[in-house]
Amino acid sequence: MISSRSLSELHILQPDNETSSIAQELSCSLLTASVLQLLKSGRDINSLRDWIRPDFIKQMNSLNLGEGSQHARDLWNSKSSFGNVLVYGDYDVDGVCSSVLAMEIFRNKAAQVKYFIPRRDIHGYGLNQLILDKVPGWGCNTLVVVDCGTNDSIMLEKIRQAGINVFVFDHHSVSAPITIPTVVNPSIDMEAGENQKICATAVLWCWAWKENIVSKDFLRYSVDLPALATISDCMPLKSLNRLIVRHGLERMRSNPRRGLAALFDCLSINKHMLTEEHLSMRVIPCLNAPGRIATADASVRTLLGVGSNDYVYSCVNELMRINRKRQQLTESITKEIDEGILSGSIMNNVIYRAEWPIGVLSGVASRICAEYNRPVVLASPTNAKLIRGTLRVPEGGDAVAILHKVSSKLDAWGGHKFAAGFSVTFENWPEVNAELEEMLSAIEIKPSGASQVIAVSPADISINDWKSVCALGPYGNDNPSPLFYVGLDEEPQVFPLGKDGKHSYLLIDGKRLLAFGVTPKDIAEIFPLLKGCIYHPRMDYWRNEEQLQFILDTVVVEGGV
Repeated sequence: MISSRSLSELHILQPDNETSSIAQELSCSLLTASVLQLLKSGRDINSLRDWIRPDFIKQMNSLNLGEGSQHARDLWNSKSSFGNVLVYGDYDVDGVCSSVLAMEIFRNKAAQVKYFIPRRDIHGYGLNQLILDKVPGWGCNTLVVVDCGTNDSIMLEKIRQAGINVFVFDHHSVSAPITIPTVVNPSIDMEAGENQKICATAVLWCWAWKENIVSKDFLRYSVDLPALATISDCMPLKSLNRLIVRHGLERMRSNPRRGLAALFDCLSINKHMLTEEHLSMRVIPCLNAPGRIATADASVRTLLGVGSNDYVYSCVNELMRINRKRQQLTESITKEIDEGILSGSIMNNVIYRAEWPIGVLSGVASRICAEYNRPVVLASPTNAKLIRGTLRVPEGGDAVAILHKVSSKLDAWGGHKFAAGFSVTFENWPEVNAELEEMLSAIEIKPSGASQVIAVSPADISINDWKSVCALGPYGNDNPSPLFYVGLDEEPQVFPLGKDGKHSYLLIDGKRLLAFGVTPKDIAEIFPLLKGCIYHPRMDYWRNEEQLQFILDTVVVEGGV
């Protein structure tokens, strides 16, 4: 199937004298200047210069981790050993990465370090009281909580009263009084700027950097973990986050940790050509899958990368096997919901099915929310007593604010502005269901704005041009990868691509625009209406030679289709 837009839905930037002036002032290519002009509209030349060459130290100095950062530092410095350390993590990539990083940091001052990551279907979201009650009996001297715990002071106070040291490194919104002094969370500062919006792994990594907890060499080595988690949690790629991901990519390209190197190998990813797109579309889904289906242990073992090569590859193979299962479940549930929405049998924003596996629902909810630009709750039971739900909202909604209004009826909850999760008893579910439906139906959805594109023929983009544009990345949330537009005065030549007839390419100005999942017949059917193509360049590496490919994203047609 081919996607299309009309010319009226585009904001097309034609490079002009201002573009040339930016290129001259910043000593960059005209293509780079065009991207800056489009994506960073309204910024003065000094702001653009800072964007091209961001200052890491300046960004770190502006990060406020709150009073808990100093208290956690003082606790760290007060002990020569934390004895037996237990890291309590979470089951998504941010939870796994922060667990691995915490283990690597605290083993410098521990007799032994172990971890516990809850299961979605058994323990639910966040800290579990039944598990915490067992911690003193496990001989634990220090509890390190990552990617949760901010709103669990009551549970954690019991741990402290048992004589156990407590650290919390989190980034979730505050919804309960905090009485634990060693909670490190930039979200506690209600006046937080864009630099404060970082994932839990980045909170821990930045704390270790700012408070001189471990050597800078070790942190440079381990920056791959916050990079993975930042992309996985869809953190805004501005300022500090962009630098963390940039340095993390450089680290993974040059010297990836053993488990990641094995995963790249099994996924046929050339590490030297690794991009943020590889991470978000291929690597992170594999690392996320175990925690969605069952236990996240395989992801932790992969990132720790200890043991023989055969053992590391066995962990990676397990990741890939579980991810294939996740993909099958996700496609099946997505298809069911798509058919229900299109047929009119699914009208509500809150959808409950007893047979759905809870672990894959967050991914399905994200897809439904993005595809239909509508808020959605997907829910299913975890046991005989509890129902778990996942909430996604588009621009115009606030998932945290919505759940806060029903929080008194929830067993547990947490999340971010556009994505959140909760658990609720069967007894409270009818009332929560009705209130959520009412609130989601009242959200004023912001319509999709005009697509911003740059008018450039693929024939005018060289490899060096594109490399200079890539240097403005990494691209992602709040720093979208640029798209380009080429108008057509006549019908382009279209040829089949590959042997199965499922793909094609258009020959435009002597360059191929690769159309994956689009047949020559698909394109021929819209020839009379075709006005242009929206595309993006992509670096490829074939037989030890760099090549620049051009990928068709959308066709532009008269009036839209």
